[in-house]
Amino acid sequence: MRPDAIEWPHRERWIDVAWVAFSLANLAAMLVIPTWETVPFHFIWVSLTLLYGFRVWRTGPTMTVLAFVMVMTGLFIGIDYSRGAQPLDEITEVPLMAAMFVAMVWHARRRLSAMEETERVSMENLRLLERERRFVQDASHELRTPITVALGHTELIQRDATDPTIVEDVDVIADELARLRRLVDGLLLLAGTDDPQQLHLVPVDVGEIVADALRRWAATPRRWVLGAAEEAIVLADRDRLAVAFDALIENAVQHTREQDTIEVGVHRRDGTAVVSFRDTGTGIPTEDLDRIFDRFARADPGRSRHDGGFGLGLSIVRAIVEAHLGMVHVTSQVDVGTTFEIDLPLEADTGQTNAPSQPVARTSERMTVEGRVGGSYLG
Repeated sequence: MRPDAIEWPHRERWIDVAWVAFSLANLAAMLVIPTWETVPFHFIWVSLTLLYGFRVWRTGPTMTVLAFVMVMTGLFIGIDYSRGAQPLDEITEVPLMAAMFVAMVWHARRRLSAMEETERVSMENLRLLERERRFVQDASHELRTPITVALGHTELIQRDATDPTIVEDVDVIADELARLRRLVDGLLLLAGTDDPQQLHLVPVDVGEIVADALRRWAATPRRWVLGAAEEAIVLADRDRLAVAFDALIENAVQHTREQDTIEVGVHRRDGTAVVSFRDTGTGIPTEDLDRIFDRFARADPGRSRHDGGFGLGLSIVRAIVEAHLGMVHVTSQVDVGTTFEIDLPLEADTGQTNAPSQPVARTSERMTVEGRVGGSYLG
């Protein structure tokens, strides 16, 4: 809406009425106390400026009010001059105050126009993002069925094929279809995470979700460390948090070697549950830290999509964490390692404090496990 087309609700008209009454009272004071007319004269103009700052009238009403104030204040100064109470040069104050008011009007309209343009662009961006989310969600749904059908036929061919060349080709097709299905599943998860209404929020112990994640990954050959594990209850979707934790652990695995350490811990800090994921892997270059949470972003261009995934993992992490009103932070140093921290607000009704608590029974002491294929899980 253009600044000169602004409409105001009737309930705000009392401001205009109050200013009219105030101005009439000051005009009367200019006549009653002519030797002090400067004070009520400036009260009228200052109050008009303040009123316009709150209201920003349309052009027509603004010019009408300005002309009325100029005429009335000039007339009353002229009356006082005819009485001999004020010199004639006092009337020069009228065009001066009018010029100052017009300058203020110009600046106010420019500011209002800029604010409206910012709001318009913001709303347009929101509409585009919503359209993108729906497109990704709809397209992913439509792709799942043909991919599933193609995989089914591929598995039939794999089972019946005897020619080694055909078997090799079909294996490649099956692998690529499986990767495509993972991509579609990731896009669906990302689109669903953008909609907070799809979250099933219940009080959960973050430490339990972390422990479950470590059990799932303990067979991977890394040096696994379960660090601090304070009890921290948050209001969250357990399955979505598990996906986020798995994504961060998978990211750590992809950037470490067998002899490297991956440490996961939970503690409370300033009313939040802090879940940390620390590794001693290759690290992330400083120039890449600002974009690693973008969709399809890759910190290492040298790694192939087949080896390094699709670049959706960290964007899914951020979407899940933000859907839970949390934040995710990352610090990293090349050839030293990377630390991700997730901050989630503690559940309000659990009586938790910010003071350090004793670790829960299942993690009463620091645990280190040498991960190996086929090895036992943390327990």
